[in-house]
Amino acid sequence: MSFYQQEERIVTRRKAGDDVLAVPIGRRELMRAIGLVLGTGAVSLVAGCAPRSREPSMRFLSPMNGMRVESTKVLVRVEVQNFRLVRPGAPRPGEGHLHLFIDVPASAVPDGEIIPTGKPEFVHMGTPPFAERVIELTPGVHTITAVMGDNTHAKLSVPPPVSVTFLVQPPGT
Repeated sequence: MSFYQQEERIVTRRKAGDDVLAVPIGRRELMRAIGLVLGTGAVSLVAGCAPRSREPSMRFLSPMNGMRVESTKVLVRVEVQNFRLVRPGAPRPGEGHLHLFIDVPASAVPDGEIIPTGKPEFVHMGTPPFAERVIELTPGVHTITAVMGDNTHAKLSVPPPVSVTFLVQPPGT
């Protein structure tokens, strides 16, 4: 018998020595009760159990927004979901590679246009490791925007760009 076929029960004890009360409930009621106990509400709990979106997405793992980095060498790690990271080549739907825009907004390159090469403010990540780089930055506040490009370096709108702002402040500066 699977979990969903079993009858769930909530067991409560009023005080030491009382009989145990077992009340049969369904899955929905169990989720609602757990949500109320956790203070999150049943809707949040059930929403957290919903299947993940199949839309491509990305987020920064490092550095974190508002973080102080104590070195001018900054490890940048981006998590990409539902999109295949590959080397440049013939364009195929659902694959491409990351580009880091250093202190440049994503809007600087219109969707569909080629992301510039040979400029230090545009870091192409078309070689392994595809989602991780150590980049050298000057002390101060920086914003890095991760932008997806297709295999010909044309800027894609999906997954949408994400940005992180942080402070580079080595000891003694």
